[in-house]
Amino acid sequence: LRKKHAAGGTEGRWFGVDCINCSVTDTFQDYIWEPIVVKESALSAATEAACLILSIDETVKNPQSEKPQGGMGKGRGKGMPGMGGGKGRGRGPRVFR
Repeated sequence: LRKKHAAGGTEGRWFGVDCINCSVTDTFQDYIWEPIVVKESALSAATEAACLILSIDETVKNPQSEKPQGGMGKGRGKGMPGMGGGKGRGRGPRVFR
């Protein structure tokens, strides 16, 4: 395949692998085209996934969350006021209006 690409000049760019016949073929002549839209879509999806992973990684490594929290007494505090006094009573009934 590399030999065909190098020897073919500008026409050599159309050579590719024919998986059905296990050979190298002129894909333009055999009507085997891979649309650029597919490549652009794949690159766009990969870029979006990489950005999402980096965003999550940045959130997890937040310096504020890595600092030790002072004043926390082994989980036996009263908790937030108005939240049932820390006795596990849930959040109360839901009222829809």
